[in-house]
Amino acid sequence: MIENTKNPDIRRCVAPPVLARPYVMVRKILVSIGALLLIGGQCLFGQDQYRFNHYIANQGLLNPAYNGTRDVISGLLIHRSQWIGFDGAPMNQALNVHGAIEDTDVGLGLSIVNDHVGFSNTLDLFAAGSYKIRLDRDEKFLSFGLQAGFSSLVYDGTKAVTGEYSDPVFEGKESKLNFNFGFGTYLYSDMYFVGFSIPKFFTNQFDEGSEGFKNTIDFKNMHMYLYGGYIFDWYPVKVKPTLLMKQVYGAPMQFDASVNVLLAEQFWIGMSYRTVSEAVLLLEYIINRQFTVRYSFDYSFSPISRYAKAGSHEIGLQFDFTFNKRPGMRSIRYF
Repeated sequence: MIENTKNPDIRRCVAPPVLARPYVMVRKILVSIGALLLIGGQCLFGQDQYRFNHYIANQGLLNPAYNGTRDVISGLLIHRSQWIGFDGAPMNQALNVHGAIEDTDVGLGLSIVNDHVGFSNTLDLFAAGSYKIRLDRDEKFLSFGLQAGFSSLVYDGTKAVTGEYSDPVFEGKESKLNFNFGFGTYLYSDMYFVGFSIPKFFTNQFDEGSEGFKNTIDFKNMHMYLYGGYIFDWYPVKVKPTLLMKQVYGAPMQFDASVNVLLAEQFWIGMSYRTVSEAVLLLEYIINRQFTVRYSFDYSFSPISRYAKAGSHEIGLQFDFTFNKRPGMRSIRYF
C-alpha cells in the first residue's frame, strides 16, 4: 500500500534535458519561455502527471503541436513500470497515433494513456490538431497545437493506509469523467527542435466543502514543459543532447538532461539524469524503415531505492507507414 505521506521522495516526478548549441533564434525562444516558467517558482505541492523516459520519442504525448510534424503516419505504444518492488507504484500504458493531412499544413493526432498509481487510475483520451508555418526555405517550421478530450478518474481512498482517522480524502470511492484541454508550440528543423506545452489545463482538486474532487482550472497546479535538443553530425556517429524542464507552481523546477549517440544509423545508446536523483539508461534499435523498439531503465538514488529494488522499466514500439509511395516520404529526422 502507499502511505499517506508528504515525503517528496515518494511522489512521482517528471524529468528535464540539455540543449546543445542551437541558433540565435532558438536561444531567444528558450530564454523567453524559460523566464515564464521561472515566474511562479515558489510553491508547495503540484499534481502528478505521467512521464516517460524517451520523452523526445514521445513528443506526441507531451506536446499537441508535435502531432503531424513528421512526413509519415507515426504510431507509438509504451508500457512503463515504475519502482519495481514497491507496492502501489505507478504503472502506465500509452498509445499515440498522428500524421499530417496530405498537401496541407494541418496535422491530427490521437492519444490514449492509462495512468495507475496506488489506489487511483486515470484513463485519458485526447484528440489533437496542429498547424505548421514554414519560416524559411531551409525546412524550418513553427507548429501550434491544441488538444482536447476526457479523463476518466477512478479513485478508491479506502485502500489507503493512513495515520489519521476520519480523513474525508481517504474514506470513499469516486469515479468521474472530466473534460480537459492543452496547448503547445513547436519549432523544428532537420537538426534541432524546441517545444513548449501545457498538456492539461484542468486539474482534479479535493474540495473540503463537498468532500469530493472537482475539475477546475488551477494555474498553481498546471504542468508547463520546455524542452529541446540538437543533432551533431560527427561522422561516423551522431550525437543528440536534449534538455527538458518542468515547472509546477510550488515545486522546484525539475530538469532532465540526456545525451544519445547513434551508431551505424541503427542503434541509439544514451544516458539521462533527472534532478529528482534518478539516472536513466536509454536504448533504441531501428529495426527497419517501419519499426523501432526502445527500452530504458532508471534507478533512483533517493530513499525510495530502499523499497524499489529493481528500479523502473519502460519499453516502447514505434511504427511509421504511409499510403503514398512517392520517394522522399520517409522522414530523415532524428526526433
